[in-house]
Amino acid sequence: MFVESIKTPGVAHLSYVVGSDGEACVIDPQLDIDKYLSIAKQNECRISTVIETHRNEDFISGALALKNRIGVDVYHGPNADEPVQYADTVNDGDTLEIGACKLDILTTPGHTKDSICILLTDTKTDNTPVGVFTGDTLFVSDVGRTDFYPDEMEKMAGELYDSLQKLSELGERVIVYPAHGAGSVCGGGMADREFTTIGIEKQSNPLFRESDKDAFINTKVNESHYIAPYFSKMEEANVKGADNPLRDGMCMQLSPDQTKQWLDPDSRPGTLIDIRSHAAFREKHVPGSLNLAGGLISAYGGWLLDYDSPLAFVADSAQQANEAAAQLHRMGFTTVEGYTSAIPFPASQNELEASTVGVVTAETVAERLQTPPDNWVLLDVRKQDEVESTPFPGALHIYLGHLKEKQGEMNPDIHYTCMCGSGKRATVAASYLKSIGCKNVSVFIGSLKAWQ
Repeated sequence: MFVESIKTPGVAHLSYVVGSDGEACVIDPQLDIDKYLSIAKQNECRISTVIETHRNEDFISGALALKNRIGVDVYHGPNADEPVQYADTVNDGDTLEIGACKLDILTTPGHTKDSICILLTDTKTDNTPVGVFTGDTLFVSDVGRTDFYPDEMEKMAGELYDSLQKLSELGERVIVYPAHGAGSVCGGGMADREFTTIGIEKQSNPLFRESDKDAFINTKVNESHYIAPYFSKMEEANVKGADNPLRDGMCMQLSPDQTKQWLDPDSRPGTLIDIRSHAAFREKHVPGSLNLAGGLISAYGGWLLDYDSPLAFVADSAQQANEAAAQLHRMGFTTVEGYTSAIPFPASQNELEASTVGVVTAETVAERLQTPPDNWVLLDVRKQDEVESTPFPGALHIYLGHLKEKQGEMNPDIHYTCMCGSGKRATVAASYLKSIGCKNVSVFIGSLKAWQ
């Protein structure tokens, strides 16, 4: 028997291939279906089954693509908000056999109404459960969020508590395989480790070890989470199913004519995304471009980009561009036209100011807070829970993901100094403010870390 995990960057998602005796099952697949086929081939297995632990909100499932490619059976839990059109329903107590692997279905509502966990037993040994795939119910040092049903928050929190009690009754040595790791939007306090055990979580996970149901519910309903605008699109796609798997070389270099058009703010056909490092962007960038480096393209692309707008990248390399295109593709953004590495040198002072982002130090911020200059605002773009745990007096708080909906409130005559935890999200915020016409923008370099 083998279990192999696949971590998807950006969304910090974990999917799994579990197999035995020539047969394999994929749990919570991404659209990158070739990697599951490759793992099965390496283990001399045929993928026969796909199981989804719930209808995901932050990426498009690859279940239908696998079903259409190789004819697998797809299973989903009961009580989905809408029937999942490409899957059959499994219920509590159902069992699936994958070679010598026995997969028992546990209904575990709370994160969503259709959430299930999958208990793994190796029937070649002593029939003792060895692992459980917990989806978004139980994470390492955290549990799933319960705010997707605003009118039923207490009910969903109570159901999650009951589901966690069901998991706590499993053996303490049972390995926990969650669907997300640190950095996911599906929880808040996940540890930077990709697996754990029931026993470890009983000892170290504050909410998993909570014995008072009312206290658990109170904690969950008072958590601060954000529901990104792209979640509804992911939910819709994961009801109907999507069969547009990723392909190699999906993002090609723009032609000279295309490059000329994309570099010109007046003729640009859509949103130009600079995926280079934040430092490189601050030093020199194409005017009007939006800086979304690394995993931030997944974390904030769904907030700041439009699905119906053409997209193109400024990238250091073809590999970097294709990795970014893949991250967006998993979220349903399929309008990427290509990439360029060209960044024109500024020919005038105005062009220089438009193509750079200034930085200020903690010392300068302290001086400005003590004697505020006219038309200056320190803009804190951290998440609400970060602001609550470590307030920054004197700063205006607008969550980075909300800048787009708040753009009408941004004054182009104000000098905004953007801050976050380290300066990375602050650079994204500064790039967005510049793209909507705010000319005097700077980044608090190091931000909270520098301040501390």
